[in-house]
Amino acid sequence: MTKQRFLWFLSLIMVVMPLAVAQQSYDSRQTERLFNEALDHYRNGRYGVARSLFADLQDQFLPGQSNLKAEAAYYVAMSASHLENDDAKYLLESFLVEFPESGMRPYVYKRLGDLDYEDGKYRKALRNYRYVEARKLDRETRYDFRFKSGYCHFMEGEYDQALPAFSEIRNVQGQWWGAANYYYAHIQYEQGNYNAALKIFEQLEDEPGFGDEVPFYIAQIYFLQSDFQKAIKYGSPLVEQAEGVRKADMARMVGNAWYALKNYDNAAKYLAVAVEMTEEPPREDYYYLGLSLYHQKKYAEAAEALSKTTMEKDAMAQNAYYHLGDCFLKIGEKEKARVAFGAASETDFDQVITEEAMFNYIKLNYELSFSPFNEIIDSFMKFIERFPNSAYIDEAWQYLGQALLTTRNYKEALEALEQVKNKTAANYRALQRIAYHRGLELFTNLRFDEAADMLQYSLKYGEYNRELKVKARYWLGEAYYRLGQYDKAIENYDIFIHTPGSYQLDEFKTAHYNIGYAWFKQKNYAQAASWFRKYENLMGSSQSPMLGDALTRIGDCFFMQRDFERAISYYDEATNIPGASADYAMYQKAFSLGLLKNHQSKINQLELLVTRFPKSPYVDDALYEMGRSYVAVDDLTSAIRMYKKLKEQYPRSNFSKKAMLQLGLVYYNSGDLDQSLAFYKRVVNEFPGTPEAEDALLGIKNIYLDRNDADGYIQYTRQVGGFASIDKRQEDSLSYITAEKLYMQDKCLQAINQFEAYLRNYPDGRFVINAHFYKADCQYRNQDLENARRSFEFVVSRPGNIFMEDALVNIARISYQLERFSEALGYYERLENEADEEELRREALIGQMRCLVKLGDRPGYVSRLAQRILEDPKTSPEVEREARYRKAEAHLELGEKDLALKEFQLLKKNTSSLEGAIARYRVAQILFDQGKAEQAEQEIFDFVNVGTPHQYWMARCFLLLSEIYQSKGDLFQARQYVESLMENYKNTEDDIQERAQKRLSEITEKQNAGE
Repeated sequence: MTKQRFLWFLSLIMVVMPLAVAQQSYDSRQTERLFNEALDHYRNGRYGVARSLFADLQDQFLPGQSNLKAEAAYYVAMSASHLENDDAKYLLESFLVEFPESGMRPYVYKRLGDLDYEDGKYRKALRNYRYVEARKLDRETRYDFRFKSGYCHFMEGEYDQALPAFSEIRNVQGQWWGAANYYYAHIQYEQGNYNAALKIFEQLEDEPGFGDEVPFYIAQIYFLQSDFQKAIKYGSPLVEQAEGVRKADMARMVGNAWYALKNYDNAAKYLAVAVEMTEEPPREDYYYLGLSLYHQKKYAEAAEALSKTTMEKDAMAQNAYYHLGDCFLKIGEKEKARVAFGAASETDFDQVITEEAMFNYIKLNYELSFSPFNEIIDSFMKFIERFPNSAYIDEAWQYLGQALLTTRNYKEALEALEQVKNKTAANYRALQRIAYHRGLELFTNLRFDEAADMLQYSLKYGEYNRELKVKARYWLGEAYYRLGQYDKAIENYDIFIHTPGSYQLDEFKTAHYNIGYAWFKQKNYAQAASWFRKYENLMGSSQSPMLGDALTRIGDCFFMQRDFERAISYYDEATNIPGASADYAMYQKAFSLGLLKNHQSKINQLELLVTRFPKSPYVDDALYEMGRSYVAVDDLTSAIRMYKKLKEQYPRSNFSKKAMLQLGLVYYNSGDLDQSLAFYKRVVNEFPGTPEAEDALLGIKNIYLDRNDADGYIQYTRQVGGFASIDKRQEDSLSYITAEKLYMQDKCLQAINQFEAYLRNYPDGRFVINAHFYKADCQYRNQDLENARRSFEFVVSRPGNIFMEDALVNIARISYQLERFSEALGYYERLENEADEEELRREALIGQMRCLVKLGDRPGYVSRLAQRILEDPKTSPEVEREARYRKAEAHLELGEKDLALKEFQLLKKNTSSLEGAIARYRVAQILFDQGKAEQAEQEIFDFVNVGTPHQYWMARCFLLLSEIYQSKGDLFQARQYVESLMENYKNTEDDIQERAQKRLSEITEKQNAGE
């Protein structure tokens, strides 16, 4: 037992020991003497002797000495407690039971509490302290009790109970003053009563035992009172002096004070010390350290610190994630920035941060990620819906528009940008670009009316992008040209040409060429020639099929203006350009020579044409014209030879009936009337109702009259009947002319009725072919397709008539439109053989290809037709694309995958078109089928990056990608792509969801099988 404790107990006994007042016997005096002796040992700290003596005395007291007996029991128990005997608590508790009236009970309860107090069992100590009646304790003991009970409450966090205990003794000088004031101040500090705590801590600053603790509290209080300058002034030296945890705590406080003063350099310096000196630094240290480094633009270091504060879901983590995102953004790690902003946007502790983080997240998604099924677009729409009043709302709309532009979804992009309320220059620039691309997309898909409207819309904002403005003007001209609105086409081509910047574009020369054609289509040959010649001059010494065509058209223009010499010059020049229509130019040159009456040169040119181009569609024309020239030079034998050759080799040619008519004339002129009559009659019989038949009747009439056989002629006409009947010819003509006038006045409905009446009255009349054709034309324009088809059918059944080409092309178109593909195919085949116009022969080839595709027949023939279309230099881009696609599909059907792949590789470049999108899928599929999985996979990702408006084929590619991963044994990836497709693909009207579900079932089956 320490000396201090002994003196304390001694004073206690001196105070509480009662004086003996009763009469004592000799024995009682003896026991009192022994009691005092034991008490003396107790007071002098000889607790072992004292316990023994008091124990012996307990059974020697007389009945009148009950107080001494109680005291002896008390000292036995107290001695045992000081000796730390095992039975100390038992003895103290037994005393309370045995002597319930003893005045020593408060001391016993206190001593029981002290034992637990000394063992750090503060809750158990308080259970005994609560029975202590403090007022019955002597002064020193009471102060000791107040301190210890207050301390127990303090350690149990019961500040409201501890505070009164410390308050009672904190102004009492003595051993408890310093500790009581310290804990009292500490409680005030904890309860936020900083002024009260500060005053007391300042009093304790020089107090021994507290000098090391108190300054830290004073510094912290200055900090908590936001007196950061004092906190730093007071705390900075303490950082240098302190060690371990104390150093870390003070560095933390000083660092945070510097942070509050926005001195981020000093803040980071002290907070770094706090982190370094703490075994497990709190998140707050990393948080403020990270922000201090962030403000110093030390983004990499800041990111490292901030990344250690995000393990919880709270406001601190949200803010840390946000600044982490900005750090990563500043150091160029956009993918990490995207993830950080995404995490910051997932919580709502700070709505401002949520909004900004979400905007940055979706913006980075746009910059970094592909979005095959508009996932990025959906995220922008969600932002717009969630934060309709955001400061970023217009920018979000703009990004949405750009995202839609990237994914080739121009229609939705336009709709999105139009919703921006306060449009900026950037918005208008985007509108111009999107409208332009939407216009091209519509043009690519042959929707020329809509394309023109969209290009006009783009031109509204033409000042924002001059290059797009120039290009839009060109394509607007193209759209109007395809619509047959040639004046508007010329206007826009002309504006394009005269707009600065157009000269550098590839389309500049083509625009001149197209203007020439637009004037040519309107039969303004002077203007057409002028523009074609401008195109010729722009081409210089370079040669191309287009130049050859332009030279031919210049020749045509001079030909139509009857300037045959100049026409011949241009035709001659055109024949020397590879890829041009040299056969046509040679024919036109020969024809012009004939008009100049240079018949031998004409014959020589035509013979060269037949020799050089034996399969040319102009061979029958050439034979006929040679016959005419031979007649002109009075070489009738050669003329007859040419006409007969024409009739034999080209019986279905329009020139066949002309040749027979000419044979009749030649034989007539040579005096061979029998042969002449025979050919004239063949024309009448084989081509009734045609102008040639009319001319043949006149020749027949002349022969009969030359033979003085007028009755024979009348008998012949009666025998032939119909249009040849003399008595009905005048009536027939009057009836027809009435209907024809209505047709020419564009009064279609009335004309149809009149033509039908004429055909009922004169079923074999002179003008039945004309009547059927004009009636059919009116019905076709009124979309009465079935009746139009029947009348056109009549016309094409009468060979050699002047309407044959127009009737064939119209009935072919109608049959195709009515899905009578076999009939349409036959008519297109006839059109190819019988048409004189190059454009109609081109249409015939395209029509045949399309019909065969619809019939699913003869893929080899489809391929050959497509190749012929591709070889034609005048094939339009959209038809070229279609032909190449049909050729590729035909190769695929024939099992010629390498040839198909070659064509699809060419097609895949333009994914705005349907053919281009399909080609992307086909290329990937063929590569996969060939065992080139890696190449197929890359092909699909390239397609995703390029984008397409034809989402179905993108979806097919995703299903193929799933197959590719499955083939690699990566079922997880295979499943992920299918599930992503099912989640994001919105169209429910096609078979994608069905295909995806089937794929998913296959993958699930393999996963369950453990493959």
